[in-house]
Amino acid sequence: MGRQFGPGLVWVAALAATLQGGVALAQIAPKSAVPDFSGFWERKDELGSGSFGGTLERIPKASVKPQILEDAKRQAAAEARGKVVSYGSRWCLTNSYPFFMQHSAAWDIVQTENEIAQVPEVHTFARHIYLDGRKHPDADHLIRSVNGHSIGHWEGDMLVVDSIGFTGGGGTPGGGQVGPNSRLVERFKLLEDGKKLSVTFTWDDPSIYLKPHTYELTYYRSDPGTYAFEEYCHADDAAQSGSIVPPEQK
Repeated sequence: MGRQFGPGLVWVAALAATLQGGVALAQIAPKSAVPDFSGFWERKDELGSGSFGGTLERIPKASVKPQILEDAKRQAAAEARGKVVSYGSRWCLTNSYPFFMQHSAAWDIVQTENEIAQVPEVHTFARHIYLDGRKHPDADHLIRSVNGHSIGHWEGDMLVVDSIGFTGGGGTPGGGQVGPNSRLVERFKLLEDGKKLSVTFTWDDPSIYLKPHTYELTYYRSDPGTYAFEEYCHADDAAQSGSIVPPEQK
């Protein structure tokens, strides 16, 4: 004689079967694929001109406020008169973003599901792009840094990155500047079956720009097995000591 089940137990059994089917479907359903940016990337001189094919020279000039231009002229004149910018070799200073993106040295991408890290050879810190859905910290908790605070999301095969919280003081190709209130939106996209990486930069800051400053740079994927060189910096090196201003002895 078969065992009789009440309607409640029948419902539970049906729900369990449905869940088991859902689990099975989840196990076999493929995840939406995202591009693999991992590896070393670098700019290359495509034309053999010695200046990366004039890439930076072809970037459109940034539309900056007249006051910014005047401040830059005053700063340049002061430095020409001998104003001390740093008592250490300029080659040893920490570079602000986006310096390493326009430099000739390679930089490495380490990619996981929740984060992308950019690790440059030049003197600066690794840049972290968070993909876990977090937001930017509010103004009371935002800690400014040379690379800013970056969050990203995927739009199809394109990575869109939004960054704020820069310390400021850096510059951009095309004569732009980076300030504490600057916002950067970048779009990363692989080209030519992953051999190239296009990055479009758009800087916006009403205190600096008359309109957003947009430009594109292209990078080449380095061969497998590529590794980073240590960026040498020593103030006693005669080749690097020209920017040193000895402090006044008292």
